[in-house]
Amino acid sequence: MARSPTCWSKEMNTDLTVIFKNLGIVGLNLLVIPFIFVTLLTYLNRDTKKFLANGFGVNSELYLGFIGIFFHELSHLLTAVLFGHRIDRVRLLKRPHPDRVGADGQPDLALGYVNHTWNQRNWYQTIGNLFIGIAPIFGCAAVLLGLTALLIPSIFNGMLALVADPFNLNWQGFSQALGGDTHPFIRWTIMILLSLNISIGGFDLSAADFANSRIGLIGFIGIITAVTVILTMLNLADGFLKVVAAAITLLALVLGYSLFVSFLTNLLVRLGLQIKDH
Repeated sequence: MARSPTCWSKEMNTDLTVIFKNLGIVGLNLLVIPFIFVTLLTYLNRDTKKFLANGFGVNSELYLGFIGIFFHELSHLLTAVLFGHRIDRVRLLKRPHPDRVGADGQPDLALGYVNHTWNQRNWYQTIGNLFIGIAPIFGCAAVLLGLTALLIPSIFNGMLALVADPFNLNWQGFSQALGGDTHPFIRWTIMILLSLNISIGGFDLSAADFANSRIGLIGFIGIITAVTVILTMLNLADGFLKVVAAAITLLALVLGYSLFVSFLTNLLVRLGLQIKDH
């Protein structure tokens, strides 16, 4: 039997304090935290690339970061396909040719590219530009998470235990899960070397990536605002908030590690240049 409008309104939550609190939680997790990591990772790795190119030649990033470059471009490609964009040209990995002129009239320094177009009247494809632009950050983070599960499963299990209740992080469960991996020195050596390669080539968003992301940002903000408000008013927001917080906490752990590796890489490149110059 259908409910009367009066009964339905009594079940709805119209408490503005709760609505704005939930909007704050979602905004922090889906906008602020990713933005901070994206900005820091881009700045650090762009700085590393500059030192590599100036000190060791334009091919140095290709040699030291080819895995990261591949997954960077693959992340763009898969996300563009997911949002229905037309793929015009793709090179997941290529040598730079500074002696040649690229499509933009500048020297061809690209290490890979994904050229795509979209229907500007299609809201889904337009919002997709946000995710396509920042996809390498999350794609490379997913690769690092997968490597952690494969090479150092105790840490991966600890991370899962930690975020089981994202509003009450289980640090005891995290510490209890650590240890027990066979051949830890070999595993950590492989993990660090792969992490360095992925950080050098994968976590630097270009100016075009940021410009592409801005196209879909307003639409994305509108959608998450509407979803959060509706779920809060229907008293269905708890599960949604828990999933969002758990996912972003796990992402923050991986990106925090990526940030540390990127910082370490930057220091090593600077040290290498100092040794080379002297």
